[in-house]
Amino acid sequence: MDFKENVIYSALVTPETFIQTLIDSRRLANLTQAELAERAHVSRRTIIDFEAGKSDIGMRRLMRILSALNLALSVSPASERPTESELRHVFRDDDE
Repeated sequence: MDFKENVIYSALVTPETFIQTLIDSRRLANLTQAELAERAHVSRRTIIDFEAGKSDIGMRRLMRILSALNLALSVSPASERPTESELRHVFRDDDE
């Protein structure tokens, strides 16, 4: 993925893809939900509900989870809205 595609992708991140990124990071670190909860000083139920998309955990808890996963949250100005052509390119099927 080149820089322009990455900018477009970043602008289109949904809560579901953000949560999946954290799940993938937890698994890559070989951490259970309980281990992550302990490291982040939150309850296991918080991790379970957050990963299931059932809970808005708040900024402080989110930052502790990110820190426990050795991740950082970065916010930057949005690029221009992608064109329909750019969106088609980013979301094209692999078979094409």
